Amino acid sequence: MLGTSIGQILSHGVGVAISPLALVAIILLLATPRARANAVTFAITWIVALAAIVALLIAISGLVGANHHDHPATWVGWAKLVIGLAALAIAAQQTRRALHPAPDSAPPAWAQNREHTTIKIITLATTLAVVNPKNLTQLAAAAVTISSVTPGHGARLIAGVVFLLIASLCVTIPLAIHLFAGERANTVLTSWKDWATRHNSTIMAVLLTILGTKSVGDAIATLTS
Repeated sequence: MLGTSIGQILSHGVGVAISPLALVAIILLLATPRARANAVTFAITWIVALAAIVALLIAISGLVGANHHDHPATWVGWAKLVIGLAALAIAAQQTRRALHPAPDSAPPAWAQNREHTTIKIITLATTLAVVNPKNLTQLAAAAVTISSVTPGHGARLIAGVVFLLIASLCVTIPLAIHLFAGERANTVLTSWKDWATRHNSTIMAVLLTILGTKSVGDAIATLTS
Protein backbone atom coordinates (compact mmCIF):
# COMPACT_ATOMS: atom_id res chain seq x y z
CA MET A 1 0.00 0.00 0.00
CA LEU A 2 2.98 2.33 0.54
CA GLY A 3 3.87 2.02 -3.14
CA THR A 4 0.28 2.82 -4.09
CA SER A 5 0.31 5.90 -1.87
CA ILE A 6 3.61 7.20 -3.26
CA GLY A 7 2.44 6.58 -6.81
CA GLN A 8 -0.73 8.59 -6.23
CA ILE A 9 0.95 11.55 -4.51
CA LEU A 10 3.74 12.05 -7.05
CA SER A 11 1.63 14.34 -9.23
CA HIS A 12 0.58 16.42 -6.22
CA GLY A 13 4.22 16.81 -5.19
CA VAL A 14 5.07 17.99 -8.69
CA GLY A 15 2.09 20.34 -8.50
CA VAL A 16 3.59 22.06 -5.48
CA ALA A 17 7.13 21.97 -6.90
CA ILE A 18 6.07 23.84 -10.03
CA SER A 19 5.80 27.17 -8.22
CA PRO A 20 7.17 29.95 -10.45
CA LEU A 21 6.96 32.62 -7.74
CA ALA A 22 8.95 30.54 -5.27
CA LEU A 23 11.52 29.87 -7.99
CA VAL A 24 11.79 33.59 -8.72
CA ALA A 25 12.06 34.42 -5.01
CA ILE A 26 14.93 32.06 -4.25
CA ILE A 27 16.81 33.09 -7.40
CA LEU A 28 16.50 36.74 -6.36
CA LEU A 29 17.85 35.81 -2.92
CA LEU A 30 20.80 34.06 -4.56
CA ALA A 31 21.77 37.42 -6.03
CA THR A 32 21.90 39.16 -2.62
CA PRO A 33 25.08 39.83 -0.59
CA ARG A 34 24.30 36.97 1.84
CA ALA A 35 23.14 34.73 -0.98
CA ARG A 36 23.68 31.29 0.51
CA ALA A 37 22.43 32.11 3.99
CA ASN A 38 19.34 33.85 2.63
CA ALA A 39 18.53 31.08 0.15
CA VAL A 40 19.06 28.32 2.73
CA THR A 41 16.75 30.15 5.15
CA PHE A 42 14.10 30.40 2.43
CA ALA A 43 14.44 26.72 1.45
CA ILE A 44 14.30 25.43 5.04
CA THR A 45 11.27 27.60 5.81
CA TRP A 46 9.52 26.37 2.65
CA ILE A 47 10.10 22.73 3.61
CA VAL A 48 9.08 23.21 7.26
CA ALA A 49 5.92 25.11 6.29
CA LEU A 50 4.85 22.40 3.85
CA ALA A 51 5.68 19.68 6.38
CA ALA A 52 3.59 21.36 9.08
CA ILE A 53 0.52 21.67 6.85
CA VAL A 54 0.80 18.13 5.48
CA ALA A 55 1.30 16.66 8.97
CA LEU A 56 -1.73 18.56 10.29
CA LEU A 57 -3.95 17.49 7.39
CA ILE A 58 -2.82 13.86 7.64
CA ALA A 59 -3.56 13.88 11.36
CA ILE A 60 -7.02 15.37 10.82
CA SER A 61 -7.79 12.93 8.00
CA GLY A 62 -6.71 10.04 10.21
CA LEU A 63 -8.89 11.18 13.10
CA VAL A 64 -12.00 11.30 10.92
CA GLY A 65 -11.36 7.87 9.42
CA ALA A 66 -9.90 8.38 5.96
CA ASN A 67 -8.93 4.70 5.86
CA HIS A 68 -11.94 2.43 6.37
CA HIS A 69 -11.05 -1.28 6.50
CA ASP A 70 -7.99 -0.69 4.27
CA HIS A 71 -10.05 1.25 1.72
CA PRO A 72 -10.62 5.00 1.32
CA ALA A 73 -13.72 6.20 3.16
CA THR A 74 -16.58 7.61 1.08
CA TRP A 75 -15.91 11.15 2.27
CA VAL A 76 -12.42 10.94 0.76
CA GLY A 77 -14.00 10.77 -2.70
CA TRP A 78 -16.10 13.85 -2.00
CA ALA A 79 -13.06 15.68 -0.61
CA LYS A 80 -11.06 14.91 -3.75
CA LEU A 81 -13.97 16.10 -5.88
CA VAL A 82 -14.05 19.44 -4.04
CA ILE A 83 -10.26 19.75 -4.31
CA GLY A 84 -10.36 18.99 -8.03
CA LEU A 85 -13.13 21.48 -8.73
CA ALA A 86 -11.27 24.14 -6.72
CA ALA A 87 -8.13 23.51 -8.76
CA LEU A 88 -10.10 23.80 -12.00
CA ALA A 89 -11.64 27.08 -10.81
CA ILE A 90 -8.18 28.49 -10.10
CA ALA A 91 -7.03 27.21 -13.51
CA ALA A 92 -9.85 29.15 -15.18
CA GLN A 93 -8.81 32.30 -13.34
CA GLN A 94 -5.18 31.85 -14.39
CA THR A 95 -6.27 31.21 -17.97
CA ARG A 96 -8.05 34.58 -18.03
CA ARG A 97 -4.90 36.25 -16.71
CA ALA A 98 -2.77 34.52 -19.35
CA LEU A 99 -5.12 35.53 -22.17
CA HIS A 100 -5.62 39.08 -20.90
CA PRO A 101 -2.41 40.11 -19.12
CA ALA A 102 -2.43 43.42 -17.31
CA PRO A 103 -0.48 46.05 -19.30
CA ASP A 104 2.88 46.94 -17.77
CA SER A 105 2.07 45.12 -14.53
CA ALA A 106 4.60 45.88 -11.81
CA PRO A 107 6.49 43.06 -10.07
CA PRO A 108 5.12 42.10 -6.65
CA ALA A 109 6.32 44.20 -3.73
CA TRP A 110 8.50 41.41 -2.32
CA ALA A 111 10.40 41.16 -5.61
CA GLN A 112 11.35 44.83 -5.34
CA ASN A 113 12.27 44.66 -1.66
CA ARG A 114 15.94 45.28 -0.95
CA GLU A 115 15.77 44.49 2.79
CA HIS A 116 16.41 40.77 3.23
CA THR A 117 16.16 40.24 6.97
CA THR A 118 15.70 36.72 8.28
CA ILE A 119 12.16 37.49 9.46
CA LYS A 120 11.15 38.84 6.06
CA ILE A 121 12.62 35.83 4.28
CA ILE A 122 10.81 33.42 6.61
CA THR A 123 7.56 35.33 6.13
CA LEU A 124 7.94 35.33 2.35
CA ALA A 125 8.74 31.61 2.17
CA THR A 126 5.83 30.70 4.42
CA THR A 127 3.44 32.87 2.42
CA LEU A 128 4.49 31.46 -0.94
CA ALA A 129 4.39 27.90 0.41
CA VAL A 130 1.05 27.76 2.20
CA VAL A 131 -0.88 31.00 1.62
CA ASN A 132 -1.31 29.86 -1.94
CA PRO A 133 -4.55 28.34 -3.28
CA LYS A 134 -2.71 26.14 -5.78
CA ASN A 135 -0.43 24.66 -3.13
CA LEU A 136 -3.25 24.23 -0.64
CA THR A 137 -5.26 22.12 -3.09
CA GLN A 138 -2.28 19.86 -3.70
CA LEU A 139 -1.29 19.62 -0.04
CA ALA A 140 -4.86 18.66 0.84
CA ALA A 141 -5.03 16.09 -1.96
CA ALA A 142 -1.71 14.54 -0.92
CA ALA A 143 -2.66 14.41 2.76
CA VAL A 144 -6.05 12.82 2.09
CA THR A 145 -4.43 10.27 -0.23
CA ILE A 146 -1.72 9.36 2.27
CA SER A 147 -4.26 8.96 5.09
CA SER A 148 -6.73 6.94 3.05
CA VAL A 149 -4.46 4.39 1.34
CA THR A 150 -1.44 4.14 3.65
CA PRO A 151 -2.04 2.15 6.85
CA GLY A 152 0.47 2.62 9.66
CA HIS A 153 2.29 5.67 10.97
CA GLY A 154 5.66 4.56 9.61
CA ALA A 155 4.41 4.15 6.07
CA ARG A 156 2.61 7.50 6.25
CA LEU A 157 5.81 9.15 7.44
CA ILE A 158 7.76 7.72 4.51
CA ALA A 159 5.09 8.81 2.03
CA GLY A 160 5.06 12.29 3.57
CA VAL A 161 8.84 12.61 3.30
CA VAL A 162 8.77 11.53 -0.36
CA PHE A 163 6.07 14.11 -1.03
CA LEU A 164 8.09 16.87 0.65
CA LEU A 165 11.25 15.99 -1.28
CA ILE A 166 9.38 16.34 -4.56
CA ALA A 167 7.39 19.41 -3.51
CA SER A 168 10.60 21.25 -2.53
CA LEU A 169 12.46 20.81 -5.82
CA CYS A 170 11.58 24.38 -6.86
CA VAL A 171 13.79 25.69 -4.03
CA THR A 172 16.40 22.95 -3.70
CA ILE A 173 17.37 22.74 -7.38
CA PRO A 174 18.24 26.47 -7.77
CA LEU A 175 20.24 26.29 -4.54
CA ALA A 176 22.12 23.22 -5.79
CA ILE A 177 22.87 24.93 -9.12
CA HIS A 178 24.19 27.98 -7.28
CA LEU A 179 26.46 25.78 -5.15
CA PHE A 180 27.76 23.42 -7.81
CA ALA A 181 27.38 24.95 -11.30
CA GLY A 182 30.18 27.48 -10.90
CA GLU A 183 30.28 30.45 -13.27
CA ARG A 184 27.34 29.18 -15.33
CA ALA A 185 24.98 29.29 -12.35
CA ASN A 186 24.06 32.97 -12.62
CA THR A 187 23.26 32.75 -16.34
CA VAL A 188 21.15 29.62 -15.93
CA LEU A 189 19.22 30.92 -12.92
CA THR A 190 18.59 34.33 -14.48
CA SER A 191 17.12 32.72 -17.60
CA TRP A 192 14.87 30.54 -15.40
CA LYS A 193 13.72 33.57 -13.41
CA ASP A 194 12.88 35.57 -16.52
CA TRP A 195 11.00 32.66 -18.10
CA ALA A 196 9.02 31.89 -14.93
CA THR A 197 8.09 35.56 -14.50
CA ARG A 198 6.81 35.89 -18.07
CA HIS A 199 4.82 32.66 -18.14
CA ASN A 200 3.58 32.31 -14.56
CA SER A 201 -0.15 32.47 -15.40
CA THR A 202 0.16 30.09 -18.35
CA ILE A 203 2.12 27.56 -16.29
CA MET A 204 -0.43 27.68 -13.50
CA ALA A 205 -3.39 27.38 -15.88
CA VAL A 206 -2.02 24.27 -17.60
CA LEU A 207 -0.78 22.67 -14.39
CA LEU A 208 -3.99 23.18 -12.43
CA THR A 209 -6.14 21.97 -15.31
CA ILE A 210 -4.21 18.70 -15.35
CA LEU A 211 -4.13 18.29 -11.57
CA GLY A 212 -7.76 19.33 -11.13
CA THR A 213 -8.86 16.82 -13.73
CA LYS A 214 -6.82 14.11 -12.01
CA SER A 215 -8.43 14.84 -8.64
CA VAL A 216 -11.91 14.74 -10.16
CA GLY A 217 -11.03 11.42 -11.81
CA ASP A 218 -9.71 10.02 -8.52
CA ALA A 219 -12.89 11.18 -6.82
CA ILE A 220 -15.09 9.40 -9.34
CA ALA A 221 -13.02 6.22 -8.98
CA THR A 222 -13.30 6.34 -5.17
CA LEU A 223 -17.03 7.06 -5.12
CA THR A 224 -17.89 4.36 -7.64
CA SER A 225 -15.62 1.59 -6.33
